[in-house]
Amino acid sequence: MAIIGYNDYFPYLTYRPSQEKVIQEISEAIALGKNSILIATNGTGKTIMALSAALPIVMNNPKRKILFCSRTFTQNARVIEESKEIIKMLSEKDNNLSFGALSLRGRNEMCIHKTITRLKLPPRESMNVCATLRKNKRCKFFINLFKKKRNKEFEDYLELLAESPLESQEIMDLAEKDDLCPYFLTKILLAHEKIVVCNYQWIFEPNIRKNFMEALGITLSDCVIIMDECHNLPEIATGINSFRLTPFTISQGLKDLEIFRATHELVNFLEVLSKILKKIKKYQNFDEVKLKKHQFLNEILNKNKFGSLNDLKKLLSDLNEYGEAIQSEKIERNMQLRDHIFPIVNFFNQYIDHINDEAYFPCLTMKESPKGKSIAVEVKCFAPRLITDPVFKESLATLSLSGTLHPFTYTQLLGLNESGKKLKIIKMKPPFPKKNAKVLLTRDLNTRGNNRTAEMYRDILIALKPILMNTPKNIGVFCASYEVLNGLLDNGFKRLAKMCDKKVYNEDIGLSAKDNDLIIENFKFQSTLESGNGAVLLGVCGGRNSEGEDFPGDNMNAVVIVGIPFQRPSPSGNAKNDYYEKLFPGKGRLFGYTIPALQRANQACGRPIRKMNDKGLIVLMDNRFWQYSTYLSDWIQKSIKKIPNSSAVINGEVQSFFLTD
Repeated sequence: MAIIGYNDYFPYLTYRPSQEKVIQEISEAIALGKNSILIATNGTGKTIMALSAALPIVMNNPKRKILFCSRTFTQNARVIEESKEIIKMLSEKDNNLSFGALSLRGRNEMCIHKTITRLKLPPRESMNVCATLRKNKRCKFFINLFKKKRNKEFEDYLELLAESPLESQEIMDLAEKDDLCPYFLTKILLAHEKIVVCNYQWIFEPNIRKNFMEALGITLSDCVIIMDECHNLPEIATGINSFRLTPFTISQGLKDLEIFRATHELVNFLEVLSKILKKIKKYQNFDEVKLKKHQFLNEILNKNKFGSLNDLKKLLSDLNEYGEAIQSEKIERNMQLRDHIFPIVNFFNQYIDHINDEAYFPCLTMKESPKGKSIAVEVKCFAPRLITDPVFKESLATLSLSGTLHPFTYTQLLGLNESGKKLKIIKMKPPFPKKNAKVLLTRDLNTRGNNRTAEMYRDILIALKPILMNTPKNIGVFCASYEVLNGLLDNGFKRLAKMCDKKVYNEDIGLSAKDNDLIIENFKFQSTLESGNGAVLLGVCGGRNSEGEDFPGDNMNAVVIVGIPFQRPSPSGNAKNDYYEKLFPGKGRLFGYTIPALQRANQACGRPIRKMNDKGLIVLMDNRFWQYSTYLSDWIQKSIKKIPNSSAVINGEVQSFFLTD
């Protein structure tokens, strides 16, 4: 079946290799209502291929829309940029075709009310504070917008805005100029847009999706869902369905109850919780331990002298009602609006609802920090399908995009073969010449836990020296964990880098997003200097820089992966493997432990080659990569060359690669 129309929405003069064929395959799959997967490396133009393939199908029906999920503002902006290119091309052809596109941010990121901007709340709490402000008519931006909605001129204003693609920052600037609420202006605009770009939570978090669809004025069956970097979806989905409670939240909730003179029963409930966690924290030491779920609940029931679970449910209902009253009172007194009651109520409602469900794992976690030990009660979800099923089953069609996806694992974990739709998997060859990438594997190094000695770190530094010396500009060194990263630092990594005339920028486990952005900016800047030998970015696989950042050109000529980033064994990790083993006999450890680790390594390997003409050296420093090579991306598998941990051999390989045009 050939679909005519994708050419009308492809804005560039020529197609890259294989692009047109892939676009046609995607367009056919969408037209037939399939769940499709595109596996394509960086530089293939996944965003424009997805848009030009989907637009002919949604433009033929006024209700249909493209919902494009991404994880970063950078990718959001990329979708809007490509949409603008399409609109520009359509206008140059004197074509009547046009459409609106809009990128979204969360309420707490778009809000300009000083209360929310000052508090810097998590999304769920921002929503509650926002609702309280609006309910009590304490948000002038929302009031102004509500008044404008009644005017005919406002409809004309909306239609004008919807005539061209807009990035979220552009909407925020327009709204702030007129003292309007950017978030709710965006929600009003949604019904006028053909393409909406958002993060995964808008579509996969059930409560958010319900409100989102109401604002769009459609149902999932009218939507083509495109998911960028979809290999993250299983983890995102289980994260949405997992819950956490800390002593800090309890103590702050207790303060609110005492200030606003709550009943003894409500205060006592939080005091009991606080005492239980303080006792555990004082007398036990662990990273994570399985919680005896019924015993924990019975202890709470007994110490509160509840006769049954219904008594606890009644208290939670009363606590929630009192929490809402506290928020209203805080507004009247002009107090800080952070809500500490709702998270407590929500946690226990979820705990009770899932107490006998094997897909959920209750546990206690403890972490060391500069301020001492911190403890939390968590309920971790193992089943992404509980979140993803409605989207894959009810949408008009879906398209999952990734450069590093292991399709078998993805389809099994998300049940795509049981969604009621046919599945289409499309693999695209790398667009860059084979000579532009070189993959080396050091066969004599192994970073397994027992091997992590000073001698091993010295061997790694010996292997790193010729790479640092002979790489023209910037290098990324991504470690299996912070333990390995710190092992390199403790054994002279910075001295080695200085010897090779490269500045070192390293991640830190407690680094803020703002500080990390500054590090990346400075790291990239080093590659632009004519003098000097560039810089080294030292980080971890699975971190924000090994997955969420692009390093084209000299920003990263080479990447070294030190060790395989397996998760440290834990009770929840073991329980997840066991859960998957019951669902997928013989595959539990593969799905729960092995594939996620190689996925993180895959992502790090792709950092240097982001554009067609980029040239990148990839060095895998752990001989176990050979054992697991079938789970690496195809282009990496086909290029691996095993070499000894010899300075002379590595020196020759690196020099020959960078000296060859």
